[in-house]
Amino acid sequence: MAVSELNEDTQDQICDLLENLQQIEKLKNKDMRILLDKIVRQYGGKVVNK
Repeated sequence: MAVSELNEDTQDQICDLLENLQQIEKLKNKDMRILLDKIVRQYGGKVVNK
């Protein structure tokens, strides 16, 4: 299953949570990549730096 196959509501909730954590400076970019990588690896994906 590809990450894009997550339902839209779940994607929106993840984005909102990450944005909120970043805004209150509790989440740095490196930490965000680590968390996203944990999520996408469950679906056979991998986070890459762009």
